[in-house]
Amino acid sequence: MSEITATPKPSAPFKEQLIQFARKNMGLISVLISILAILFALLIGAILMALADINPWEAYSYLIKGSFRNRYGFGETLTRFVPLLFSSLSFAVAHKSGFFNVGAEGQLLMGAVGAVLVGAYIQGLPPVVHVTLAILAGILFGAVWAGIAGLLKLIFGSNELINTMMMNYIAILFVEFLIHGPLKPADSYLYVSAAVLPSARLPIILSKTPLHLGFIISLLVVAGVFYLMYRTPIGYQMRTVGANIRAASYAGINIVGVTIAALVTTGGLAGMGGAIELMGTQFKIVNGFSSGFGYDGIGVAVMGRYHPVGIVLSTLLFAIIRVGTGAMQRGAGVPFPLLNVLQGLIIIFVIASGYLTNKLTETVIGGRA
Repeated sequence: MSEITATPKPSAPFKEQLIQFARKNMGLISVLISILAILFALLIGAILMALADINPWEAYSYLIKGSFRNRYGFGETLTRFVPLLFSSLSFAVAHKSGFFNVGAEGQLLMGAVGAVLVGAYIQGLPPVVHVTLAILAGILFGAVWAGIAGLLKLIFGSNELINTMMMNYIAILFVEFLIHGPLKPADSYLYVSAAVLPSARLPIILSKTPLHLGFIISLLVVAGVFYLMYRTPIGYQMRTVGANIRAASYAGINIVGVTIAALVTTGGLAGMGGAIELMGTQFKIVNGFSSGFGYDGIGVAVMGRYHPVGIVLSTLLFAIIRVGTGAMQRGAGVPFPLLNVLQGLIIIFVIASGYLTNKLTETVIGGRA
């Protein structure tokens, strides 16, 4: 009697194997696409530098040296990381909640105003109490500033993009008024605010560098934002409203309440960033206090795909670029406009890589990342 042997199944087509591989390794593929995007941006930057008779290898060596070669550069990079992290978290929370908040610049400035009012004018407090109250004041001022834009949307239906953008200009002019008058010390010839008292300053955590306690605080805030958005009912409701406000309303979610919670959170984060920048680095408000941290945070949040963990990585990258490009200018003679082009190229290509990853996920795997 002849034995019956099982016929082996034919191997899956190459396309099916590719789909299976993509399903199992989408996270790795996304990271690789982002890395390739950054390398491609650096390649274009190198070509532009070569056209300007600048040695790109020397210039890029200064990019790394400026950020990590010595203790001070490392500390300066992590110090720049802090305000960028707060502004990008602010934008990300707003985006996840269905709002387009470009007002982090103004909210950050108002947070600094709140912190300087407590930190410079209230005396006799223990350092722990003084620092805590000044940070809380920054959170409050930032939240209120964001709340004004939110109320305009809720009451009058005005666009939050326009609201928050205009609130930036108002904040800048209001702060300029304050440092020219009410907050300007009588004995100062400069247009600055009073300096925060030593008891309200954040201590240095890495000697011989500007790195202060705000770095540790910022990492704790990242963990808090992650927990809020992905482990709490209010975070789930905020993300649901952001994904589909009509479906959220049908599900019985209090849209107004969730909107207020999102606005308070996003404004408070930016305000906290301004307070910590004041108390840890600058100590007084001057013209150009923010240096565009609020605007840069938009690109950083997009680069991080609006997720707290991704934002930490993209913020670190942007902090390296901010510190390193200064070294490129000083050491290799790269002109400032070309440095701005390089930063813009990196942001554009990383954002494009995110779009490519989403399209790849949608078309090959059958879902959206």
